[in-house]
Amino acid sequence: MKFFRPTSELKELLLLQHIEKKPDTTQKEIAKTIGGVPSLVNVYIDNLEKQNYMKRDYKSAKVVYYNITSEGIKRKNYLAIIYFHELLELYRMAEENMENFIQGLVKRGYKDVLFYGAGEVAETILRVIKSKSPRSLKVVALIDDSGKKQGGSLLGYKIISTNEIRKYHHDGIVITSYTFEEEIMHRLKEVGYPEDKIERYFSE
Repeated sequence: MKFFRPTSELKELLLLQHIEKKPDTTQKEIAKTIGGVPSLVNVYIDNLEKQNYMKRDYKSAKVVYYNITSEGIKRKNYLAIIYFHELLELYRMAEENMENFIQGLVKRGYKDVLFYGAGEVAETILRVIKSKSPRSLKVVALIDDSGKKQGGSLLGYKIISTNEIRKYHHDGIVITSYTFEEEIMHRLKEVGYPEDKIERYFSE
């Protein structure tokens, strides 16, 4: 997950989950799993062993098994629940922001819209819209400048080019790209699209 930087608690959870699944793992694999440096793996393992969350089983001078204990399983399950709870809180906050934006569009008279930008942002907003019943806003199609995406679909919504905009009945276009927001505005002006029918998700 590129958004989250592993905290000590998350590293602990990832490590416990990893050794439960693969007790014959290596320190290199552990470092990769928890997003830490190999030189600190022994520190993490020592801490877990001191708390009776795991035990090292030396099969040979070079082969070590990392066995999770019953206390370690309890700790892993607890950390997983806490982590999931925090993710749910973040999701609820993000969902509320998206719902407020959608309702703002509806209050301004939009019923049928096109999304410009068929990426992660559009996908996330579409999932929120599809989860609501009845749907107060209809997304007709998605616009994207990528030739690789055009002609395809995202969550069942067709991806089109700017040349196809006029083929679809709609009230306006919502820019759902953060990185290319200004470029998209310029592109819409180039094709003569009315500026008063353009809405931005990331800008007022």
